[in-house]
Amino acid sequence: MGKEKEISSYEIKQELTKEYNQIVKRTSKPRILLVTPEITALPEGMGNAVNYVAAKGGGLGDISASLVRYLNETNEYDIHIAIPKYDIKIKNVAKFTNQQIDRLAIVLSGRGIHLVNDSAFSYLSNPYEDNLIHSSARRALALQRHVINNLLELVNPDIVHCNDWMTGLIPSAAKAKGIKSLFTLHNIFTEKKTMKDIELSGMKPMEFAEYLYFEEFPENLRQNWKKHFDSNKVDFTASAIFASDYFNTVSKTFLEELVTDKFSDLVPRPIFEMIKQKYENGRALGILNAPNDTVNSKVMGDIVNFNKYEVMEAKAENKRNFQKLMGLPSESEIPLFFWPNRLYYQKSPEILVDNVDYFLKKYNIQIAVVANGNPKIEKQLEILSKKFDRIKFKVFDESLSNLGKAAADFILMPSRYEPCGLPQMEAPRFGTLPVVRATGGLKDTIEQMDVKKEAGNGFLFEMADKPGLEFGIREAIKFYDLPFDIKEKNIQRVISHSKRTFNMKNTASKYMDIYDKLIKQKRDKHSE
Repeated sequence: MGKEKEISSYEIKQELTKEYNQIVKRTSKPRILLVTPEITALPEGMGNAVNYVAAKGGGLGDISASLVRYLNETNEYDIHIAIPKYDIKIKNVAKFTNQQIDRLAIVLSGRGIHLVNDSAFSYLSNPYEDNLIHSSARRALALQRHVINNLLELVNPDIVHCNDWMTGLIPSAAKAKGIKSLFTLHNIFTEKKTMKDIELSGMKPMEFAEYLYFEEFPENLRQNWKKHFDSNKVDFTASAIFASDYFNTVSKTFLEELVTDKFSDLVPRPIFEMIKQKYENGRALGILNAPNDTVNSKVMGDIVNFNKYEVMEAKAENKRNFQKLMGLPSESEIPLFFWPNRLYYQKSPEILVDNVDYFLKKYNIQIAVVANGNPKIEKQLEILSKKFDRIKFKVFDESLSNLGKAAADFILMPSRYEPCGLPQMEAPRFGTLPVVRATGGLKDTIEQMDVKKEAGNGFLFEMADKPGLEFGIREAIKFYDLPFDIKEKNIQRVISHSKRTFNMKNTASKYMDIYDKLIKQKRDKHSE
């Protein structure tokens, strides 16, 4: 017998690379992997089954859906999405068995939708709800483990686009693999875990430890890893900002507020330092979110539909319908103010709740709140609803909230801080004018109404307090008391402006600019 030919290590590596490239099929288009804990809808072009996997916890779900839809329509990228597999939600929508849900996941993976299968997500109907067994940190580790251990190699993206703290470790792992990344911060929050915690979740943090942000700077980490392994915590959000190639907030003003340390009592020091460093390096941007294109007064369900020429008549009819559902007096001539936000500290609901008695006695207005959040605030609103005829509260219901935006004359947003905000961009599409505090995305999107100059789209105030909110309400009432034809002309103008200015085409084009810049950097490096 002849001597078998000895195969070199180099030849084995070459063969492995060849087979890997055959399995990880590539198109000529750049590949983007978008990772998000929530998404409200997926493009129809990805198959009918995508309707069953949507999940919403907040504005991030809407933004993720809008961005993916637009990117898919451009056909310029090979889009892949990683989201948790919320089994109970799929069962409630489609009445699938466990086996059918698992098969659904396999089918969708072939279409670029990668469902993260873990018990941490199985019993949730809301991505952020409390769970006695699986904490939010545990869920974040499960999501990231699947992306880091599997998808970064299986999908082999040119860029991984991560959203919020639950994806915070992924840019570090991507950097270690030579994959470009973009991290989008939708709100200020973080979680901290030791490398031991990360290791026990199934990841190998030492493989990308040099790109993580630790509470205590880890001198000579490779040599002293035991010292840091189970005591020195990793900051998820700070790590993401540190390791990503580009970082963005969801409005320009919010980025400026963070860089100038305007919210020092809210923003942890590591996150502030990383944002400032990224900004000084020219790697931080403010990209304003935009409402979903489906927020459209002409076709939207739950409301009497209308175009801008029919707005005054349709708004009156929607107002009557909304007043009836809310239990408000059917009084068409009284200005109706609508609260579209969740009832959390960030949104300053106590400024309204603590001063309702004062506002209702001083001004002839109605107030409607369709929201949930802080149980204490909810209870106060329930009591106020029984005490006064002109304020009514109902827990959040999406169809009722949509009707509220179409029915109300004004919306109230006195936020302490606002990374972006969506209601102040959605409401004007229905001819409903925002009354907002001049902060973050609210400041970027709302300009003081000036009827004489035919400019502006709402009413701003500076301070998140009773005098500030009262100023905004008073200015809104002045507008409401103007002659009908003047109001109609300006409301029609605002509707046109909102559709032209706040849309996903404008937002997506800015994300695409970053994608293209990163892709060029990658290609230039490979050509060296």
